[in-house]
Amino acid sequence: MTNYRSLGPRGLDAWIAAHGITPSPELDRLCAQRDAHTTLLYWFTELDAAIAEARRTRRPILSLRLLGRLDEELSCANSRFFRKLLYPKPRINAVLRRDFVLHWQSVRPVPRVTIDFGDGRRVERTLTGNSVHVVLDAYGRMVDALPGLMAPDVFLDQLVQARGFALANPRELAGEHQRVLRRPLPVPEPPPSRAVAASRLAMTKHLVEAPLLRAVAVDVDADTHQNLELHARIHEAFAIGSEWAGVAGFVEWIYAELFEMPLHDAALGLDVPDPVHA
Repeated sequence: MTNYRSLGPRGLDAWIAAHGITPSPELDRLCAQRDAHTTLLYWFTELDAAIAEARRTRRPILSLRLLGRLDEELSCANSRFFRKLLYPKPRINAVLRRDFVLHWQSVRPVPRVTIDFGDGRRVERTLTGNSVHVVLDAYGRMVDALPGLMAPDVFLDQLVQARGFALANPRELAGEHQRVLRRPLPVPEPPPSRAVAASRLAMTKHLVEAPLLRAVAVDVDADTHQNLELHARIHEAFAIGSEWAGVAGFVEWIYAELFEMPLHDAALGLDVPDPVHA
């Protein structure tokens, strides 16, 4: 049997030619993504292999750092939103497939909570979490990062902008970030009204996904603005020539300083003292 995964993105094309786009666990394993048939994106899970592919194709790397795993149903809420409502969108999907080498890495397990309804029904949900798309040039050097959840139109614009950073002369990167800081923050379009209805197409998942999607429909504008403000802090750091201990150090800085969820904290900031007793 052909080991399609070992062929990289070309293996995905070969799989589609041989088997079509039918949902299957094999396709999910090949792509390293849950529900891969909705996006047909090939994700590297080893950064060295992603860098080798980036050098071969002369494309930048979009490296998703998340709590949990992209190939599991209950990864963190942000990454589930990406998988269900961002990555499948045609314009976003085309940019991801054409212009980037894709990579993901779990920074730590996602906290989960089980709700017992007392009548035999139990629902498991994630408790907290955040994700960041780190953008690297073809040599694995950090050039930008897109923190958290953004509306689709804003996410697409930020992807295109970040690709420009990756293709620019590294000596000009600080100036590119300075120029972005002089622009006003973009205004997102209203979120899609069909998000919750779409989740009902898979009724076995709807009980778990509906609260997430309802929250997204209400909060996507606020989250977009907040995360653009966090992104501005990333632009500022690059503009002044900040340095980190590699990609891992960059990601740790984002989680600790921007998300306020230090990765070394066992509770990810959840065990905040009760202010009454502090």
